[in-house]
Amino acid sequence: MESEKAQVKDFWNRASCGEELLLPSVEREGYETQRRERYRLEPYIPEFAGFNRSAGLKVLEIGVGLGADHQSFAEGKAEMHGIDLTPRAIEHTTRRLELFGLKSNLQVGDAENLPFADGTFDVVYSWGVLHHSPNTPKAFREVLRVLTPGGNARIMIYSK
Repeated sequence: MESEKAQVKDFWNRASCGEELLLPSVEREGYETQRRERYRLEPYIPEFAGFNRSAGLKVLEIGVGLGADHQSFAEGKAEMHGIDLTPRAIEHTTRRLELFGLKSNLQVGDAENLPFADGTFDVVYSWGVLHHSPNTPKAFREVLRVLTPGGNARIMIYSK
């Protein structure tokens, strides 16, 4: 199982999802271009994610990637936390948030072993990530564990 996880990490650490196709630069304009294109290609993300319905909520994003959704939650005044298996994604999202004057608690970590106490988050959000886990059921159990009672999991996984 650990070798599978290492393969997943190595794959996404070479380039975060969308980096090679949608990110023209690592400057503010480049990140904004990537976000616009992301939501043009997948226009249902903002409504599903509920960026504008998350003000004041404690949100965990699992798999931050290039940080477009993370930025949108932070602009919506959520208290943001993010975790990604790859240092590359954490670096991109940290840079992006700094360029836009936004804040989050970001860390490299594993969806199968979330480093948070039970019942920590009002919302756990993950778009197209958890099915990459070698032990997807364990990752979903972790999502449920860190949600507050009555919390909301907003998760999208791709079908085969």
